[in-house]
Amino acid sequence: MLMKKLISIVLACFLAFNILPQPVWAENPKVMVLEVKDEINDGLLEYLARNFAEAEKMGVSTIILDMDTPGGQVASATEIKKEIYAVDIPVICLVENQALSAGAYLALACDKIAMLPGTTIGDAEVRIGSQKADEKYISAWREEFAAMAELRGRDEEIARAFVDSDIEIPGIIAKDKLLVLTANRAYELGYCDYRVNNLEELLEVMDLGEAEIVYGDYTGGEKLVKFFSSSTVAPLLLAGGVIFLALEFMTPGVGIFLLLGVICLGLYFGGSVLAGMATWIAVLLFIIGVILCLIEMIMPGFGIFGIGGLGAIIASIFLSTPDIYTAVKYTAIMLVALVVMLPIFFKLAKKSKFLDKLMVKKELTTEDGYVSRNPELEKFVGSEGKALTVLRPAGTMMTDSGDRLDVVTKGDFIEQGELIRVVGIEGTWLIVQKIDEIKIKENKEEKE
Repeated sequence: MLMKKLISIVLACFLAFNILPQPVWAENPKVMVLEVKDEINDGLLEYLARNFAEAEKMGVSTIILDMDTPGGQVASATEIKKEIYAVDIPVICLVENQALSAGAYLALACDKIAMLPGTTIGDAEVRIGSQKADEKYISAWREEFAAMAELRGRDEEIARAFVDSDIEIPGIIAKDKLLVLTANRAYELGYCDYRVNNLEELLEVMDLGEAEIVYGDYTGGEKLVKFFSSSTVAPLLLAGGVIFLALEFMTPGVGIFLLLGVICLGLYFGGSVLAGMATWIAVLLFIIGVILCLIEMIMPGFGIFGIGGLGAIIASIFLSTPDIYTAVKYTAIMLVALVVMLPIFFKLAKKSKFLDKLMVKKELTTEDGYVSRNPELEKFVGSEGKALTVLRPAGTMMTDSGDRLDVVTKGDFIEQGELIRVVGIEGTWLIVQKIDEIKIKENKEEKE
């Protein structure tokens, strides 16, 4: 009997314990920290978009952008802003060093801005190369800033002053100056919500001191896209690729320049395609442009192929860059590099044994057993005359006997009016060389 009572009491206590509400131990909130460092480009866009999606799946309560950037590509920044607006999680910008240009744009897009001592925000003027952009571009960018300031409850005119040096705000910024704010000044003007010394202090201020911190890492592909699509590397790859292809076409080489050109252009267009900036149409246009330029080189004086080829190449650049500012910059770098580097190369090639080995110097003469496709050309071997056009390397010469011939050099440029000699035949082309160079070579051989 006593045993039954004890069992009844134990069961009653057990049921009561399970019926009564139990305390629920809540998990610590999660905070995701993402880096916004160096240049803003499509590599950063891919990284942030992926991590924003991961943050929503993980139930992250706050996203912090750890920012230190001088700016970057306008089109990429615009797409990142859309991602910030779309994610259903508060996004806080922590300025670690600087948030300038497109960096200031992203900071204003965030829900809150925190700044460390000695940091700056602002200086967001649109520039094409070293020049200030036209008013139509500045006005659009200026009002983008104003709209974001309005959305976040900040002073719109201050946002405009970040972009437009024509704006004057008494006591804040004079005309013809771009506004840049320190942490303290930004706090006074409502452009900084938290002044903190580090990330940990920011979390404490936001009552997230016990939060679990998750750091978003770059994937290997995102790192490659970020590197190859940067405004420093991408134009160098483009210019290098074009220069190497030009050297391959202009010199009877062994293919090393072709290989280097393909590698450079493959990395350039590959980075653009992976970043979503370009499609295969841009690649196809570039190839067509190169082919047309090659036709122009072997058909000198016609013109239309050269113009069409250059147009196709420039169009491919515009299709493979995020915005018109970047396209103009890359095109200018490519053209300047061609004009400057090609003459330098040919001067160095005459003095460098290494470069000399990369270029085939053997003359394709009938004495060596080479047979011309057109036997009638053989009679011109040994003929001398003047270059009627600039040989680059193809062009036209007039022989002393009055024959007008289409000729090509062995890779070097020969100015109009230079005295030249036909030294061999390659296919349907007569190979020429400057008489001065031939005489120098003959004198050296006699001395030896």
